Amino acid sequence: MSDNSIPPEALNALVRPVQERLGVWERPVVTGYELGVLASTHAENHAISLHLYTALVTQLTSFGLISPAKEFKPGSVFHLFGRNKPRSMEVACSVDPFAYVSHLSAMEYHGITDRFPKVLYLSTPPAREWKEQASARMDKDLKEFKQGYLAAKLPALRFQEIERVDGVRIELMRRSHRGAFKTIKSPPIRVAMVGRTFLDMLREPDLCGGMQHVVDTYRENAGKYFKLILDEVGKHGTLVEKARAGYLLEKVCGKSDPVIDGWASKVQRGGSRKLDPQAEYAPFFSERWALSINVPSLDSLQVAPDEL
Repeated sequence: MSDNSIPPEALNALVRPVQERLGVWERPVVTGYELGVLASTHAENHAISLHLYTALVTQLTSFGLISPAKEFKPGSVFHLFGRNKPRSMEVACSVDPFAYVSHLSAMEYHGITDRFPKVLYLSTPPAREWKEQASARMDKDLKEFKQGYLAAKLPALRFQEIERVDGVRIELMRRSHRGAFKTIKSPPIRVAMVGRTFLDMLREPDLCGGMQHVVDTYRENAGKYFKLILDEVGKHGTLVEKARAGYLLEKVCGKSDPVIDGWASKVQRGGSRKLDPQAEYAPFFSERWALSINVPSLDSLQVAPDEL
């Protein structure tokens, strides 16, 4: 028997437990790395060769239990047999274990937008932070077998570029300070908390349907999530983001609170302070919040043009 030959009993002993695990797999796809971990943790000596791993994948594919996901690099992602067609966000959150649904896509999930984005917005760590988290995840998954696993050149946990999933374009933001998100079991996704979503609207309105849509969303939904917005903006918002939130909550939503007054007391004058960070300055100005109110629909809320 050659070095590359796999004893049938060794392969069969590995296929059975992996097949059982895949039968109750919670996610809609399984990655090559996850198959490698399953193979290593169910092998008798916890140290399998790349050849045995390849034979396992070939066997599972021939049984029809898994099939390659064509949107991804060959051998990196597999669909599971008998599953309902998953949503693009389910696949994306399965392939990138540190990504979560954010911005306009999170607004859709939380039911605070009437738009159905044709783009899936995701946030994930920047490259260096992603690699650090991946290394820590492999430590947790493989424990003392990690060194042998990598030495055997089995699939490591690596970042994968996701451009499209089932025809849906992916817009991926690499962010160090990604904010709070929650994990949903059904469907299996991660999504930005609703308070964080309202903060992201102020920070990057262009990724949330545009500033006018943000204004409309605050008007229609901020009352329901008022305390969550105060908490998230208060803890993680910059001074100008607190000014934007304070202006919208007071002027557009008619809300008042000592927390908002506290934000107003710390307003910094001067600089490039605009309600919409992407738009040009407008001649209307909020003295209380030291903001150029550069959203045309809000002109009527101002009593006087900017006199500065």
